Amino acid sequence: MNNGILRILFLFVLMSVTQYVHSDPKPDDAVHYRQGILMALGWNVSPMGAMVKDKVPYDAERFRFLAKRLALLAPMASEGFIESSSSAESDTRPEVWENLEDFNQRFAELEKVSSDLAAITINGEREAVVKQFIATVNVCKDCHDNYRVKR
Repeated sequence: MNNGILRILFLFVLMSVTQYVHSDPKPDDAVHYRQGILMALGWNVSPMGAMVKDKVPYDAERFRFLAKRLALLAPMASEGFIESSSSAESDTRPEVWENLEDFNQRFAELEKVSSDLAAITINGEREAVVKQFIATVNVCKDCHDNYRVKR
């Protein structure tokens, strides 16, 4: 393939990506995005919870890995809660849109506690790690209690 065709192909791809990035996501896409991120958060919290409850042996290295991933995912979750998705079918209660500032503050708190958890796992003893894990899970639970439809 010659250089000119490659340049044209590259420009076409770049224009397509730029158009997507600048367009508003569809409400259902936002719901699917946030559900995926929230599912990934749970995917990482669950094995940590099993270790904390002694259902599986505590593995500090695995716990650290999961905590770091949790800290990376936490800031992504709130991105899917765009107001245009307020009428889309989901487990999000209407109170989210009525109290968006509080809701966003809770996500900011989740970012902080999950980041603290990841930091504590580097040199922390199990007791400190467990304490921070419980604090992190409580932030999740509090938000779920207030803003998620119970099923």
